[in-house]
Amino acid sequence: MMRGMARVRIALLAGCLLALLLVPSRAAAVGLEQVGPSFDQPIFVTSPSGDPRLFVVERPGYIQVLHDGTVSQFLDIHTRTTTDGERGLLSMAFDPNYASNGLFYVFYTGDGADAGGSLGDIHIDEFHVSSERNVASAAIRRTAWTFSHGASNHNGGQLQFGPDGFLYITVGDNANSSNAQQLTNPYGKVLRIDPHGVGEGSHGIPVTNPLAGTPGANQEIWGLGLRNPFRFSFDALTGDLVIGDVGDSSREEVDLSPASAGGGRGSNYGWPCREGFSPHAGTCVGPVVDPVFDYPHSDPGDDTAHGCAIIGGYVYRGSQAPELAGRYLYSDLCTAELRSIQLGLPFASGDRAESAPDALDAARSFGEDSACNLYVMNTSTVFRIVGSQPGTAPACASAPPAQPVAPATPIKKKRKCKKRHHKKHRRVAESKKHKKKRCKKHRKKKQRSI
Repeated sequence: MMRGMARVRIALLAGCLLALLLVPSRAAAVGLEQVGPSFDQPIFVTSPSGDPRLFVVERPGYIQVLHDGTVSQFLDIHTRTTTDGERGLLSMAFDPNYASNGLFYVFYTGDGADAGGSLGDIHIDEFHVSSERNVASAAIRRTAWTFSHGASNHNGGQLQFGPDGFLYITVGDNANSSNAQQLTNPYGKVLRIDPHGVGEGSHGIPVTNPLAGTPGANQEIWGLGLRNPFRFSFDALTGDLVIGDVGDSSREEVDLSPASAGGGRGSNYGWPCREGFSPHAGTCVGPVVDPVFDYPHSDPGDDTAHGCAIIGGYVYRGSQAPELAGRYLYSDLCTAELRSIQLGLPFASGDRAESAPDALDAARSFGEDSACNLYVMNTSTVFRIVGSQPGTAPACASAPPAQPVAPATPIKKKRKCKKRHHKKHRRVAESKKHKKKRCKKHRKKKQRSI
């Protein structure tokens, strides 16, 4: 009898220990330190490389810059922007060579008349800083790419230069799930372009894009099968691509594409035949890539993630919150709770709350500065994420270039002599005579642009 009771106690103890292991751990609460005054619907923050200033994008069409303890207006395009539904000025990206060329790019939905085109068109516009470093030249605008977008939601909205120097763009499915699997449109996709060009609408198609040179295809496509990838990011240390894709009726998901495996080149993330890990009504073309993490809309009641629309963030590589080092930060529009996971394949692990529910009031977006410190925004405030202990970690380093991948369509070798490839191919050990012969043929060729 005593031996039986002892076995029962051991079994109960083992069960309790197992239950403790399965319950998500809650870290010591990190701090949210307000940066600057109140803003008008802050939707994104970023900084140029090596620059201590912080640039705050406001959805109605303004960009503010925080410098030397003051705030001033950097750009005003509110007359060109519409904010009905989920539209607006949604993000910006500084050219990798901003310190020397002064170029930056913005993603916004146009008002039609002032922006040109039709209401809701997505514009990727190029601007230039003026002679005053805290003021952009708003009147000097060049559209790198614009295309129609009829729905007032599912815009996507993120711009970011990748470790390869090309500009990545995420766009939602235009409120039509079948768009995400069609190769003839930009909807429900990750897009990749060289934004530099001469003239309106001019941009380059990187030859390593999976559909480059494919007749009838949208050659800017990098990945497909997304519903509304409102926010994505690159891990500043590894270069890995991480996407927070907003779900439909039941699940929210995080997708991970390691740089070492091609960085998501040609990946099909599964919408609309999948929602998170779950099957969904819809058809997908070819094999799909499962997310590494998803969570439900219904509250499980055990301190695990739930909500209605994921707000994707960044892998923490900053110095202000060392307890978050290497963890992916995210939130949700409805629960407004700061959470983190440890990314990995095939599954992420260690999901945990980093703040109390509703700590953010209404989470809107994340951003990263030049030192890889992270920021999170609510309806009017920008918060810097700080740790419970003073930071001692060094400032982040730039991600190494992703490993080159073979193009999906044959690319003639002669294209390698274009200007943007000269640096790379100067390293190739070939005779000067042969190189001169190859390049001479193509000086008359124009760079592919749209």
